[in-house]
This record gives sequence, structure tokens and C-alpha cells, in this order.
Amino acid sequence: MPTIDADWLGILKGQPLFAVGITLVAYAMADDLWRRAGRSAFLNPVLVASAFMAVLLIWIDCPYNEYLLGAQPINETLSAIVVLLAVPLARQFHLIRSSKGPLLVALVFGSAVAFVSALLTPVLAGADDAVLATLVPKSSTAAVAVQVSERLGGMAGLTAVIVISTGIFGAAFGPAILHGLGIQDDRAKGFALGVASHAIGTARAFQISDTAGAFASLGMILHAILIIATAPLVMAALTG
Repeated sequence: MPTIDADWLGILKGQPLFAVGITLVAYAMADDLWRRAGRSAFLNPVLVASAFMAVLLIWIDCPYNEYLLGAQPINETLSAIVVLLAVPLARQFHLIRSSKGPLLVALVFGSAVAFVSALLTPVLAGADDAVLATLVPKSSTAAVAVQVSERLGGMAGLTAVIVISTGIFGAAFGPAILHGLGIQDDRAKGFALGVASHAIGTARAFQISDTAGAFASLGMILHAILIIATAPLVMAALTG
């Protein structure tokens, strides 16, 4: 791999918007590639951009903590944008209210499947408590999962990687899987993506329709609340 001048790189990395700029450029390039490739699931823009950023940070010898500090404006912006999810929820409230029964069943069943799929093999393999605590909250959105993992004694960094990987997989292949199962209702598609694939799945759901996006937002929020309430109980049952 070619090298670059250390002095020039140090000056560049010291610029206030360096991390923000390379992140936005990486995602824009990945999104353009995805569109040109016919929206291939294997070229999901989040996956491609993440891989590109990982290689780039290693190449320029930029520690992740340093990059994260520089990219803080993006995190702050995303935190504010989350509040805007209330808008599509309000617009689709009449559909949400009329679907509350099936949504409740889907939420409980989806959460149970998430716990079993994440923990069955580690439990049978005799994994230690730290590994179990890392995996218990993996079906929630990253911000919630990391906090729950830390409180339960898990490896928060690994939890974040697993959560993001889950979200990317669901966003990339979830719509095709749902289509293959014959699910055509945008409410069901969106709620499934929100529960199973968190924020990345929710973003993908908005590409389907506003209805799918609203129900994905609802699924993500409700599942996060459910994980916060049940993860300590599940952990206690596994380790008690």
C-alpha cells in the first residue's frame, strides 16, 4: 500500500472537519456505487462505507477514538434527527392504532426469537458470563445495546460490532427475505426491519415507503425498551 507524507497527514488530521468530511465522502461514494450496481444487497452502502473507513483509518494510522472525537458532529446530528422520527409516527398513527394487537404479538415473538438465536449456541457451548452479557442486548439499537452490555459486564465494543453487523445484514437482505416469504404489507415489512435490524434497518425501511419507515421506527423504539426491561432478567436466568 502506498505511503503518504507524515507531516502533511498530521496537518490534515488536525483539521476540525477532517473526520466528518471523509465519512460523508465515503458514504456518498458507497451510495453511488450501490445505485449504479442496481441496489445490490452485497454492496449495501453502510457495509461498503464501513469497510472503506476501516481500511482508511488503518492506512493513515488514525486511532478509532481520535476519529470518533473528530466525527462527533455527525453523532450529535444523528441524535437530533432521531427526534424527527416522531413526524412519520404521527402521520401513520391511525394505522399504528388499528394494528396494535398484531404489533404486540410480533414484538414479543420477535424479541423471543432474537434472544434464542443469539444465546442458544453460546449457552450450549458453555460460554462465560462476559460473552453472554455481550450477546444479550445485541438485538437492540447500538446506543441502547452498548449501555446494557456495559451494565451487565459484557464487552461493549464487541456488542457494538455485532449490533452494526446485524443491522447491515438485515438492511441488505431483509427486504428480499420478506418478499420471499410472501409478505407484501409495508406495515409488516417496516416493523420487522425495525425490530430485527434497528436503526440501519429503519433507514432501509424508509426507502420502501413512509409507512414502512414509520412502522420500522416504532419497532426499533419498542424493541429497545423491551430489551432494557428484559435483558437483566434473561442474564440473571442464564447465570443464576
